[in-house]
Amino acid sequence: MDAVIDLLRTPCLAAAVAVLMGGAPGASPDSASSPPAVRTLPVVEVRRERALLDARRRAPTASVTDLRAGESSRALESVAELLQGAAGARVVQYGGLGAFSTLSLRGAPPGQVAVYLDGVPLTSAAHGVVNLSDLPVTAVDRIEVYRGFAPLGFGAASPGGAVNLVTADDPGARSVRVTAGSFGTTEARGTAGARRGAWSALAHAGYQGSDGNFEYPDDNGTPFNAADDEIAARLNNRFDAASALARLAWAPRDGVRASARAEGFRKAQGVPGLGAVQAPHPRLSFERALGAFECAIAPAQALPGATLRAHAQRERSRFSDRLGELGLGRQDTDSRFADRGAGLDVSAPTAWTIVTAVAGVALRRETAEPAAPTLGQALPPQTRRDTRSAHAGVQLHLASDALLLHAARRWDRQDDRLRATVVGGVPYALDARRTLNAPQLGARLRLPARVEARANWTRGARAPEFLELFGDQAVVQGNPRLLPESGESWDAGASWRARARGVLLSAEYAHFESRTRQMITWIASSQRTVRAANFPSARLSGDEVGARIAWRALSLSGSAGWLDARQDDRASIYFGKRLPQRPAFQGYARLEARRGSWTAAADVLEIGEDYLDPINFRLAPSRTLAGASLSRMWGPLRLTVEGKNLGDRRAQDVGGYPLPGRSFFASCEWSRARSDAHPRSNRSGT
Repeated sequence: MDAVIDLLRTPCLAAAVAVLMGGAPGASPDSASSPPAVRTLPVVEVRRERALLDARRRAPTASVTDLRAGESSRALESVAELLQGAAGARVVQYGGLGAFSTLSLRGAPPGQVAVYLDGVPLTSAAHGVVNLSDLPVTAVDRIEVYRGFAPLGFGAASPGGAVNLVTADDPGARSVRVTAGSFGTTEARGTAGARRGAWSALAHAGYQGSDGNFEYPDDNGTPFNAADDEIAARLNNRFDAASALARLAWAPRDGVRASARAEGFRKAQGVPGLGAVQAPHPRLSFERALGAFECAIAPAQALPGATLRAHAQRERSRFSDRLGELGLGRQDTDSRFADRGAGLDVSAPTAWTIVTAVAGVALRRETAEPAAPTLGQALPPQTRRDTRSAHAGVQLHLASDALLLHAARRWDRQDDRLRATVVGGVPYALDARRTLNAPQLGARLRLPARVEARANWTRGARAPEFLELFGDQAVVQGNPRLLPESGESWDAGASWRARARGVLLSAEYAHFESRTRQMITWIASSQRTVRAANFPSARLSGDEVGARIAWRALSLSGSAGWLDARQDDRASIYFGKRLPQRPAFQGYARLEARRGSWTAAADVLEIGEDYLDPINFRLAPSRTLAGASLSRMWGPLRLTVEGKNLGDRRAQDVGGYPLPGRSFFASCEWSRARSDAHPRSNRSGT
């Protein structure tokens, strides 16, 4: 820890002093004469409340959790750690920080969970499963989690739900932060914004990297023979990731807003392979450039509202394993992907008090130039998927909005022209046309004592994506014989909120059921790789609860989920077996206390026992991960120290890929006071 503090002290204070001396805004000469009411109007506060309510408005009957970044008093916070606070969310990691990781909601496979960045889809034909470590974590302000029932206006309906990462957009923000800690981990980020009249701008840059050289128990590939076990250090596990974000917005009057933004992300890393058979040399790099534009006119009393959106992004993935250390032959590939789309949504006038409606259309083209899987093979022609979409939804507000009925449907017409070269040099071609039809029904009933009951039903389908079909030439092996999957699900539950004598209380509960045919899930295809495969039929059911209590400077929050996920095809040898990587129980709790300038927090994550293979031979025992942090503020400066996995529990989410043990981090941050007045608290609801 002394080394960590020494490393932080100089750059952090230097950065903070530089910003304080040169960048802190001073009062203008005439600022004192400005009317106090104008200066103190909570403009941004209203906007941030509206941002919170947007998730409810998009899916008013759904199970929604809103997670805000930077509110947990952590020194180092990853997307996976943010998501673990949401009931029903399960992150599977193929290693430590920066390693390939996926998200499952309510037991749905990762391919059924759509991921968006400020409403722009990152889940695509090229990346049906989004790698959470390829997201710009330093730029994320909050995460919206839609469990099982996703807004149809985002994109093609995903049976498992959706996650929308919302990046920082407060033009009054100005902050600098540096972090360092175990395994050579460092992080740096800076944000600055400005506003002038109707114009506002924001810029953000961030870096995160780690040597990843943690120690782990190595069984030498013989899990049932302890005689050859030893402690080894992870090799070739270094990663470096950098992100940049720029946003420009124009709001000439109330109800009219236009914005444009650009986001860049680059990551380079080693691919270490299995813990028992490490690969010292393979390398993987990933680049993404994204541009988006949005123009919105809010609905008026007698006129409808409209929102026009457009996006374009390009991705590049390069992989090198010239010695064939991962067991897939000698490889040196360079794959490129592109995604372009536009959409128009129209909403009903505000004078329609009993009925609200929204409808929209969208076009999208996704292209891929995948590399041949083996050196010397010819490159395949370009792969393309064109999608034309339409969606419509209506809501009835009855009994003074005590009862809300929701109905919506989305249609996606997909035209595929898929071309690839699979292992062995065999060309593969698939031309297909399909229509995906996703209906939704939902209801919300407000009861006395601030209780709300909700229920939802949905049905959807999903075609295999390029990553599942062709792999990524690293840890993911392609399977061009995959079939489309379809599913039907429903849930019902209730939420409650109350305030009594200064105590804030909230609780939620939901039960869910789903059945998926031809479910696409990931299984180990070799000692070093995973491969997507169809399970003919799977049934999932479970319960999830969440609660929070806050009194003065103390707050306690938690969530828990119980899941029964089984293969349901009587003709299969796997009938009745639990689906792998889906623990029967997962619970999370966090306690936070504040006193003056001090903040102390502790959290516990409990993950129940799990199977690592579809036949249920390899059992991963339950584990408890505990962490704690302590921070203190000196005016705009905050110093935080944190310990993760304090019990030093050595575990695996996926067989053969070890996770790090105990680690420590420290951070120093200078931040100008936020222009909103919200207290730091997690806000979630069903």
